[in-house]
Amino acid sequence: TCEDASVCKRFAVSVGYWKDPYIQYFVRQAKERKAPEINRGKLEREDLTSYYARVHGVGYLIKAFLAKTECNCQIVNLGAGMDTLFWRLKDENLLPRKYFEVDFPMIVARKIHNIKSKPPLSKPIMESHSGDSLLIDSHSLDSSRYSIVGADLRFSSDLEEKLKKHSLDIHLPTLLVAECVLVYMTPQQSANLLKWAASTFPVAMVINYEQVNMRDRFGQIMIENLQRRQCNLAGVEPCSSLDSQRERLLLNGWENARAIDMMKVYSFLPQADVKRIEALEFLDEKELFEQLMQHYCICWASKDSSNL
Repeated sequence: TCEDASVCKRFAVSVGYWKDPYIQYFVRQAKERKAPEINRGKLEREDLTSYYARVHGVGYLIKAFLAKTECNCQIVNLGAGMDTLFWRLKDENLLPRKYFEVDFPMIVARKIHNIKSKPPLSKPIMESHSGDSLLIDSHSLDSSRYSIVGADLRFSSDLEEKLKKHSLDIHLPTLLVAECVLVYMTPQQSANLLKWAASTFPVAMVINYEQVNMRDRFGQIMIENLQRRQCNLAGVEPCSSLDSQRERLLLNGWENARAIDMMKVYSFLPQADVKRIEALEFLDEKELFEQLMQHYCICWASKDSSNL
């Protein structure tokens, strides 16, 4: 799934959906255009537009949190894969006090290898670093502003220990980001992770992007297609509806929670830019696009002891 998402983003950037000068250093340009969610033989216009909405929707919430805290905060990107947000925030002078990424050790090792071997990736880390020498080995990277941690999100005590070794500050306002991550854990495992986050940070926000409305026929086809590719959605149960997505957050210690489907997100995006991307390629299957967008959502929740 890390590979699929990265290839899709690289292709969307190459076509002009949004700017990301760093994704090219992590992912080879796809020779074939394969769709990650609904396998129709090539990466269709509907999928590219849904990625555009995802990147902009999640990015909007992240920037709102950074603005509220005036960047005096930390971000923990859960299951970050080959994400390039650290470099893009640095370019915009929007780095939080510390930015953490967590993923499986195998993914982390690959990312660190790319960073070490490609100066456009390593140089910005060095530029933002201060203090003691930068620590880097095959499964972790720790600089004063950016850390990559190899860990299994299903074990929150191990996760907390590793993050604290990399200077996690539980008293700082903290934003946790999970994009298509919780759905691969059992409902109990994702509940434990959400509960851990809510009980650990006095001031925190979580953003979760994943599937929704998965009980209808379209949702079942998505599940079957992923199963054929050995991707089992162990945590699909909380993805039944927007209400079940909100409820999961509230039941696990978050004070306020909201969820909206991606069709709604798409309608909120700046219309001039939406017109620009709709002109890039002809969108012939509008009904399919709407169905796809109604089966993904962004949920966010907060816990706020200081009335931020």
